[in-house]
Amino acid sequence: MMKLATVADWLGERLPELIAEHRVPGAVIGVYANGELLERAAGVLNTRTGVPVTTDSLFQIGSISKVWTATLALQLVEDGKLDLDRPVRAYLPEFRLTDESAAALITTRQLLCHTAGFEGDRFTDTGRGDDAIARYVELLGETPQLFEPGELFSYNNAGYVVIGRIIEILRGKPYIQCLREHLIQPLELAYTATDAEEAILHRAAVGHFPSGPEDSPQPAGVWALPRSLAPAGSALTMTARDLLTFARGHLCDDGGVLGTETIHAMRTEHMRMSPITAHGDAWALGWEIFHVGEHTIYGHNGDNHYQDGNNRPDSRLRFTVTMLCAPGKPMLVLVDEQELALRAHLRAARPS
Repeated sequence: MMKLATVADWLGERLPELIAEHRVPGAVIGVYANGELLERAAGVLNTRTGVPVTTDSLFQIGSISKVWTATLALQLVEDGKLDLDRPVRAYLPEFRLTDESAAALITTRQLLCHTAGFEGDRFTDTGRGDDAIARYVELLGETPQLFEPGELFSYNNAGYVVIGRIIEILRGKPYIQCLREHLIQPLELAYTATDAEEAILHRAAVGHFPSGPEDSPQPAGVWALPRSLAPAGSALTMTARDLLTFARGHLCDDGGVLGTETIHAMRTEHMRMSPITAHGDAWALGWEIFHVGEHTIYGHNGDNHYQDGNNRPDSRLRFTVTMLCAPGKPMLVLVDEQELALRAHLRAARPS
C-alpha cells in the first residue's frame, strides 16, 4: 500500500531540483492515496513577475478537460437522455461534414473514442458568447473525412466540441454552465475557473515557450485557446487539489458524480492503440489506458498555450497523481516508481 509519508520529504527536495535541471519555470504536483493527500510546489508562475508557485496556484489543464466532457456525457447516459450508439444526428440534426454518409453514421461513442474519422485539428475562434460552441459545430460542414467511422484512431479535438454541443442541447444550457452545475459545484471545487476573468481572481500561472537553447523560457503571448474549444480543452483552470478531487470520483470508492457501473464502463477498452500514435496502449470513453508492468493506469495529458498537465489514476492501487506545469512543450508521465515517473514527466516538459 502506497504511504505518502514515504515520498513527502523526497518530493519536497527533488521537485525544485528537477524543474531547475529541466528548465521548467514552475510546477505543482499532487498525490492522493488511501485517503491521504500530498501537494508540493516549486518555481514561479511567470518568469516576468517572479511570483512563486504555491499549492493553491491555478494552471490550465488543457485536454484533460476531455475527461470532464466525457463525464458530463456519461451523466446524460445515466439520466436516460443519451444513447452513445445512436447517430449524433439523433441529437444534432444539423450536424454536417463534407462526407454526408459519414456524418449520418457517426455516434457519440466514436467521438468519445476518437474514432469518428473526420479532421479534428480545427481551432476556429467563434467568439466568447454562449453560442460559441454551436457556431463552431455549424462550421464543421467544410471538414473532410479521413477514414470510415469506427475504422481507426485519430485524436480529434473537434469531435469533443461536438460532444459539448450534444451536452448543451440535452441539458438546455451552455456547456460552461453544465460544467459548473454538474461537476464543479457538486464536487465543491473552490479553486477552479472556467475563463481568464475568473482565473485572474486567483493565483494563476501563464504558459511559457523556449526563446533559445540557453535562454530562460518566456511567457507566451496568448493565455488560452478560444472558448469554442472549451469541451476539448480551453476552459478549465484549477489547482492540483481540485483536479485530484475530480479524479478521486473515478476510483469508485471515494464517491463522485457517476455511478460505479458507469465509472467501470467509462474505463472499458474500446480501441487498441498503435505505438505510432504516441498515445497510450488503448483508449476508453475519455480515458487513455496505459499498461505499466502489472498495473493498468488510466490518464490523460493536456497542454494549452504552453501550460501542461496530466492526471493518472490507478484503479487497482486506488491512487492518483496529477502534475501541472507552465513549461515549453507537452509532457508525458507514467505513474510507476517515484523518481522515474517524475523525472520522465519533467524531461518531456523541458523546452527544446
